[in-house]
Amino acid sequence: MSIFRELGIREGKDRLNEEVIYNIARAYTIIDNVISGFLSKYDLSPAKFNILLMVKHVGLDKGISQNEISKLLLVTTSNITRMIDKLEKDKYVERVSQKGDRRVNLIRITKKGSELLDAIWPGYKSMIDKLIGPTLLSSEKNQINKMLTKFKSIKNTENI
Repeated sequence: MSIFRELGIREGKDRLNEEVIYNIARAYTIIDNVISGFLSKYDLSPAKFNILLMVKHVGLDKGISQNEISKLLLVTTSNITRMIDKLEKDKYVERVSQKGDRRVNLIRITKKGSELLDAIWPGYKSMIDKLIGPTLLSSEKNQINKMLTKFKSIKNTENI
């Protein structure tokens, strides 16, 4: 069934671009709901989980700046600050002043945060595999990845 019929919206030949956007949005909503439901058992949102992953795997032992996290995850610095405050309160991350520039805080994962990720990961991976695995062929997954990679290459959306 067409996404337009599903949503009760007028269909038309000139609406292919809209149909693509609605389908991407619908797919994102479904995926986000499943991931959010899974992570809520650990009192985490997808955004907090992604921050923990960035801090652990990109920051490694030295840490990563809030600004770098913001750029990698495409989240505003104010939202990153709020989420890191919560993660720090829960003792999953810590802020450490950068040597030579005390204005910059590096975010490092704590042992508690690393252990949480290690405990979550097998179930998270299994949930993702169950969600996407049987739905799409490997060739379709590769095709989707190639198409979505084109969107990531769009740097300047100001003129749209």
